[in-house]
Amino acid sequence: MNRLFTNIIIISVVLFLFSPLNCIGAENFIPDEIARDLATLEAAVIKGSEGRYLLNMGTNNHIKKGNLWTLYSTGEQIIDPVTGKKLGALPVPLAVCNVIHVEKYFSEITINCFSKPCTIQSGFTAHRFRDIKATFQDVNGSSFHLYELIRARLPELDWQEYQRIENTPRTMPSPEEIVIVADKKNITIWNGGEILTTYEEFSSVLSESQASIIKPELPGTEKKVRQTIQKNIPGLSGGTPGLNTFLEIKGISAVADIDHPLTSMGIMTPVDSETPYFIWLYNKTVDARAVDGTEKYQYDYKGFGEVINMSIGHNGLVVLNIYVQGEGMRSRVLRFSRNGFTVLSKDIDHFMKFSGISENNGKLSLIGQNFDADSFFGLDAFHLDIDIATGEINRHNTITVPPGFRMPGAFFADLNGNGIQESAFYNAGGKLVIYEDDKQKWESPAPFGSSSSILVDDMTNATNAPSELRLWPQPVLFKSDNLIFAVIPANNSGFWRIASVNSPNVGLGILCPHNNTYTFRLLNTRFQGPILSISLYGNNLYVAVVEGSSFTGKGNTHILAIPMQELKESLK
Repeated sequence: MNRLFTNIIIISVVLFLFSPLNCIGAENFIPDEIARDLATLEAAVIKGSEGRYLLNMGTNNHIKKGNLWTLYSTGEQIIDPVTGKKLGALPVPLAVCNVIHVEKYFSEITINCFSKPCTIQSGFTAHRFRDIKATFQDVNGSSFHLYELIRARLPELDWQEYQRIENTPRTMPSPEEIVIVADKKNITIWNGGEILTTYEEFSSVLSESQASIIKPELPGTEKKVRQTIQKNIPGLSGGTPGLNTFLEIKGISAVADIDHPLTSMGIMTPVDSETPYFIWLYNKTVDARAVDGTEKYQYDYKGFGEVINMSIGHNGLVVLNIYVQGEGMRSRVLRFSRNGFTVLSKDIDHFMKFSGISENNGKLSLIGQNFDADSFFGLDAFHLDIDIATGEINRHNTITVPPGFRMPGAFFADLNGNGIQESAFYNAGGKLVIYEDDKQKWESPAPFGSSSSILVDDMTNATNAPSELRLWPQPVLFKSDNLIFAVIPANNSGFWRIASVNSPNVGLGILCPHNNTYTFRLLNTRFQGPILSISLYGNNLYVAVVEGSSFTGKGNTHILAIPMQELKESLK
């Protein structure tokens, strides 16, 4: 009987992988990724010696060899004939520029004038990927819908006629155009005769059935009458097949909407207050909004660094981690009260976050790790404490961690209840690994997708290209039956794409200790976009789902609430 069941499962997976339904359309994140890679950028031209021309941007602005730019002169002033008011200048395109060499702060370009000769002067503006010819080559006509999505997201390009081509050897694309070649397996982007990037074309089939959802029940407010809605749910995109490895969750509440993507989200009660607030990070701004919408506060970071994430603790404490190019990681601690945000400490030279059991608003442990130029982070982590009165931060003991340990997305806990604390983190390949006493006990079957990434300079050798530092959402830990479980977003993961025909890149799972090992069980609910942050407050788990593009800054964030009691019951 068991052998028959195994054969049925294997046949089902094979049929799914080769089913025509699996090729219906590319997942939305592919057009968003392409829109990020082909985003416009403005630079100034520098006329160098010996007839060479430069741009005042380099690897510090993610410029790559082959990037194409349109060069403009200032043009004539446009004057309103009625009012006589100067409305601005109409730029005149002069040439196409191709990046042939990149340094940290500048790039060398070649220039091909539209009308020869043309006079190029220092200070002329150049716009990357604007008015550049772009062609979409669809191999055997399998990706026309993807072409429509990409073209709609990139109106700045000079789109040429859609091309359907046969799967035959192709010539090298022109060094003055962008060519996107798509087939059933891969998407390759050529720019300036160079391959900019290649994607695997994940596909999905969306179910017509929708998961049930409950109208908002906000923390700290009176309980409202529940009403089930069957469709058009912000943040959700339907159910998954009834596999016994999935957790059945139905009572989901939509509690808030934010009109842009965010980086981190949490919920907390500020000092000297009883009102809970949603707190989220977007670019360099921390926003706090009362759950009933009556009050709002804001903190703007004015420094030169990039605020990469946020961590929320107790007593109104908020940690911001900031990367400053050429200097490394810096952190600062804020305190949120009824009077708004105040800075307790800043310019802390390591990565920090709160970690530990946060159920019922219990005290969290503040931990840190030194930033290292060679390996991104140092070998040791450490517990910290902070003096609320002075903002002074001190170490009080070191945590020994395995080689390759990185703080983003990591956590420490005695998951299996044997009295020994495990360390869990994402390795260089993006897989979640668990160590106990320096011995690896578990590794996820496939990598987890990061929520974001930044480029980190090589501070030892400035001529080297920046390296990518990926950031994962912080898991939420909770106790049930004397065991500790971790709620973990599962984004952009090939394993879950095989397990489900529905929204393969957006899931939420529970890491469960089981017979001296661990299993990862997904919720049956699928989401409309990546999960960028989760937070536990009171009796609910709050999930921030981004619908749109977190890279272009366009889209919405839906905050959903999952009852913890239902989540715990589903584990039994």
